Parts: sequence; C-alpha cells; structure tokens
Amino acid sequence: MARSADIDINAGARLDRLPICGFHWRILALIGAGMFLDAFDIYLAGGVLGAVLKEGWSTLELNAAFVSATFVGMTIGAWFSGILGDRFGRRFSYQMNLAIFGLASIAAAFAPNMIVLIGLRFIIGIGLGAEIVVGYATLTEFVPASSRGRWIGLLAVITNFSLFVSSMVGLWVIPTLGWRYMFGLVGCLAMVVSDSAQVDAGIAALARRQWTRR
Repeated sequence: MARSADIDINAGARLDRLPICGFHWRILALIGAGMFLDAFDIYLAGGVLGAVLKEGWSTLELNAAFVSATFVGMTIGAWFSGILGDRFGRRFSYQMNLAIFGLASIAAAFAPNMIVLIGLRFIIGIGLGAEIVVGYATLTEFVPASSRGRWIGLLAVITNFSLFVSSMVGLWVIPTLGWRYMFGLVGCLAMVVSDSAQVDAGIAALARRQWTRR
C-alpha cells in the first residue's frame, strides 16, 4: 500500500515537471469534446421547448418540469460522479457519463410523449452533471501545475462556445428536420467520443507508467 502511494506521488510530481507536449493537447481535445457536448445538450433545451410548445406537444407546466428534471438530475450526477471517480477512476467515470447522457439523448429522440421525455431528461441530467465534475478534475491530473489555470480556462472556453453552436445548429435543424434530431445528433456524437475515450484511457495509463520511470 505504501509502495503504491509513493508511486502515485512520484507520478504526480513528474507530470508537473513535464513540458507541454502533444499528449496534453490530445487529452484536452478528448475532454473538451465531451464537455462541449455536455453543454450543447444543456443549451439545446431552449429551442426544443419552444418547438414542442408551438406544436402543442407540451405545455408551460410540462416545460417547467422538463427544466427542473434537468437540473435535479445534474445535481445528483455531480454528487455521485465524485464518489464513482474516486472509487473506479475518473476515466471510467468520464466514459460512463458520456454513455449515460448519450444513450438517454438518443432515446429522447424517440420519446412518444412529453412525460417520457421529461423522465429521459432526468437521466440525461445525471450524465450531464457528472461530466462537468469529471471533465475538470481529469484535466487537472495531467497538466502541469504551473499552467493549470490557463488549461482550465481554455477548457471553459471550449465548453461555453457550445452555446453559440447549439443556437446556430438549432436555428437550422429544428425548423428543417424537427426537434428530435437535436437529441439524436448530440447523443450519437457523445457515443463516438465515449468510444474514443476508451482508446485514450489506455494511452493515458501507458504514459503514466512511462513517466514514473523517468
């Protein structure tokens, strides 16, 4: 046990001393993609709720329940994400969160009524809330402490840029194809990123082992 703790401490110190390289940018791209889709899924609610209300598929009361379900789920997800991340590792938690809100978003595209959509939105919210916690925590594990603030700031810029993208995509997709395609799009992309994360998890683990030997 003591030996394992010494290795972890040594790995952290060596990671902090390493210069910025392609591996760091690859980690940022992977985490940034997940965080971007996370925020995209949150921000698409405005356009979707306007569309379902206009179609008579929902009411103001149900729309309010949809929003509430989102943030209740996010609160629960954020809490359990820290617990699962500490127990099973943040990369596992990251992939799991992407899969949760990805699959639930795909299911939401086929929701038969607003009640089912609200229930699925709650599940989506669990994945969304968890992703925010794990994304920032994971990035801090790999970037040097001397530039950590700048990397976190860059990740925040990537994440918040999704508001603009979500609005522009919704401006075309919702009137042309329908609001269901918004859920289907973000769900499929989340599953692609989740699959990429499985590959990079092995790369990150290998890199850690190599760096501890230096």
